[in-house]
Amino acid sequence: MADKKITPAKKADKKSSLHDEIHNKLSTALSSYKGALGEKKFEKKLKKAGKLFVEGVEKAAKKLHLSKSTPIKKTAKKPAKKAPAKKPAKKAIKKTQPKK
Repeated sequence: MADKKITPAKKADKKSSLHDEIHNKLSTALSSYKGALGEKKFEKKLKKAGKLFVEGVEKAAKKLHLSKSTPIKKTAKKPAKKAPAKKPAKKAIKKTQPKK
């Protein structure tokens, strides 16, 4: 039998393209620190920062997507109306008249 390697079709990976875009922007913005850290350390730090940033963006996108698809209605609970306070019962007042 002939050995054939089956390679899956490559999809445009949003995560890697976003990661590359963030990496490029960070490297241009922080290029002044490259000399102080050195080339290798600078690249490692950018890579870590890019991963963390991509995670945050993905979480925010999921929250945004969820909020758009299923709006959550929050109703404020109204305090229960209390029955009006009853007037105290009037006691039968005995009229005491002096006897003559």
